[in-house]
Amino acid sequence: MQPHSTSFFARLLGALFFIAACALSTGARAQFGTNPAPATGSVVSTPHVRAELIAHAPEGVAPGQPVWLGLQLTHQPHWHTYWKNPGDSGLPTALNWQLPAGLDVGEVAWPVPQKIRVGTLANYGYEGQVLLAVPLQVSGAFKPPLVGSAAQTLEVRLHATWLVCRVECIPEEGSFVLQLPLRGSTALHGTAFAQSLAAQPVALAGESTVRAEGDRLHIRVTGLPAAARGQMLELLPETPAVLLHAAEVGKDWTQAWQGDVWTATVPLSPERGDSVGSLPLVLALADRATPKTSTGAGGTDATATRGGAGSAMVNATGAGASAATQASARAWRTVATVTAPWTQAAPRAEV
Repeated sequence: MQPHSTSFFARLLGALFFIAACALSTGARAQFGTNPAPATGSVVSTPHVRAELIAHAPEGVAPGQPVWLGLQLTHQPHWHTYWKNPGDSGLPTALNWQLPAGLDVGEVAWPVPQKIRVGTLANYGYEGQVLLAVPLQVSGAFKPPLVGSAAQTLEVRLHATWLVCRVECIPEEGSFVLQLPLRGSTALHGTAFAQSLAAQPVALAGESTVRAEGDRLHIRVTGLPAAARGQMLELLPETPAVLLHAAEVGKDWTQAWQGDVWTATVPLSPERGDSVGSLPLVLALADRATPKTSTGAGGTDATATRGGAGSAMVNATGAGASAATQASARAWRTVATVTAPWTQAAPRAEV
């Protein structure tokens, strides 16, 4: 069995459970459409989410220049969508880009999520407003048309799917199109991108290990900044169905500081698959203040300058975080080496 096959089916079954609970009210929306409506603009609105395709290209679209694309989701109160690891149920938002030859996108820069409890389940996701940003990579092979209006703009197309939930869940989707000037500056949403990227976890330079012992996992993390030491941390695993997401600190799992080393003992998921060689983890201050993205339909901010927003993005996405960035961060990411593997959970008895 593949390591993550169990986790995929667990998430899928959880999502289907919630979808079934609201099937009478959602009708044909109880599944993602196989023939989505064609894109007519950059905004798609549903009763639960306003989704907008936005961009940041302060120096235009050219090789070597910073260019970002993103889907900004504004949720109705009490509704949420999901992180890369949705937790016990749900599905992450998926972005399918259509771009001309010579252009490509990188990975989604997922902001740190919040833990959302629904009954006995625990999920990871976003309420309010969130921007899922991706870097656009422009290679030397990109050749815009030489004549006509197409020579002045880049057409970006996106089809996105998301599962939006309160207690019930509704699968939604949208098709988007955006015309991006090739030579002019696009910086209207610079603050939104800078704040979204600042809400990412900062990469830790220290070493981290995890060691399985029975049905529990012992975690050891070094390299956290002095400002974090002695404080309670949230543990957010990027890999689904390894840890028990609904576990409560102080009741089901413990954490402690041993000088500058953070340790934790957490229960493994009863749905876990085979062990892996490394485990990416996000640690966040329990009382962290989540940076706010710009509000309103336009997402504008008079203080957003081309240089300021670009500088924030470089700091947020650079290969190595500076000491100042580490100290001011509210969340950190580490990839822990598995020194003692766990065993796959025994299959549940058929009822």
